[in-house]
Amino acid sequence: MDALIRGAALILVLGAGVATAELLDRVVAVVEEDIITQSELEERVSIIGKQVLQSGMPLPPKSQFFAQVLEYMVMAQLQMQFAEKHGISLPPDAVVKEIRSLAERNGMDPRQFRRQIEQEGIRFTGFYNYLHEQLLTQHLQQIESRRLVRVTEDEIDNFLRLHADRLQTDNQYQLNHILIATQRQMAPREKDRRRTKAQALAERTRGGENFASLALAESDGRNALNGGDIGWRAEAELPGFAADAITKLEIGEVTEPLQSPSGFHLFYLADKEGGEQVMVNQTRSRHILIRPNALIDDGEALAQLNTLKDRISGGDRFEDLARSHSDDTASAADGGNLGWTSPGMLDPYFEEQMNRLEIDEVSEPFQSSFGWHIVQVLERRKMDETESTLRTRALNHLARSRVNDEIEIWLRRMLNNSYVRYMTEEQGV
Repeated sequence: MDALIRGAALILVLGAGVATAELLDRVVAVVEEDIITQSELEERVSIIGKQVLQSGMPLPPKSQFFAQVLEYMVMAQLQMQFAEKHGISLPPDAVVKEIRSLAERNGMDPRQFRRQIEQEGIRFTGFYNYLHEQLLTQHLQQIESRRLVRVTEDEIDNFLRLHADRLQTDNQYQLNHILIATQRQMAPREKDRRRTKAQALAERTRGGENFASLALAESDGRNALNGGDIGWRAEAELPGFAADAITKLEIGEVTEPLQSPSGFHLFYLADKEGGEQVMVNQTRSRHILIRPNALIDDGEALAQLNTLKDRISGGDRFEDLARSHSDDTASAADGGNLGWTSPGMLDPYFEEQMNRLEIDEVSEPFQSSFGWHIVQVLERRKMDETESTLRTRALNHLARSRVNDEIEIWLRRMLNNSYVRYMTEEQGV
């Protein structure tokens, strides 16, 4: 490995027919068999730093900011390696669509947006890679959350008996978050030190320091580089261990340190809204899934679905083809029927495609985290707070109250079980 590091720090430059070696870059971290170089770190610091400043937050001291960004890059690299190992990828146009969306939000077309990025001194390929990394790690975490979090019917029944009123409100909370991470086997003295650190950060917030800036510099959470911003959460979506404390906050207040399996948490209430009862838009649909495997690649899966779509257009019944061809065995037995679903219940890419369809329209083949699909929308409706809707909200609440902890623990376990060597102690960042 040391030979790899020494070799990675040198780039051969060919000039005038003579090969010479120049010390052009240096390694700041080794992540399994991959490396992170000083130039890559500086480029990422530049990209994220501009985002931080545009959000109105001041940058923390240089050494802290570089350390936070490097930690982010290490964790992202481990996740990218995990995704590659397990065959998890994004739809081919995912990054391009995100760039178009960013350009539109900034009042530009994609070419103007690219010029703007480059005028700010950032290589567009570096920015593109950063977006790809962000989207893929988010996609991977969504997949892993479904594996890590299981909610039983008994748990839903118990929650509804105790907290049904929490699900019937549409109060919304805009939150920032700081995590001071712990591990299950951590020594009590070290755990107490981290609790004390979290308490000190809460006191600094109450003393007037900007919570987002503290999160940027000190948080171990996945949203640290966004100032701990976790966006708007409905009351039913608040983490279970923190819900009571958060609902008692006034705008601008911070909780005491709250302990969970992943560590000590602080939540800061940036804003709060409440209003009239919300109607739920539901869709009833059916689909056919072709899942790539050792014998069927993406191209073959796409070809099969195009053939099936042509047969449906020619008069074959969707439900008959789903029963005989779909790899989703649970829905195939019912003709591909997915039943009534509310927003957030399905894979985001699947839901996006489904929402574009008219009633009875069959989609073009598209890819989600589960494989390749065609989907047909059968009905749409608006629903009030029915029992089934409350059960769905209870399921989502219980799952979301656990998912952040489980993902943080999964990431820390991945880090602890991997070879990671930081080169900054010897060389300085």
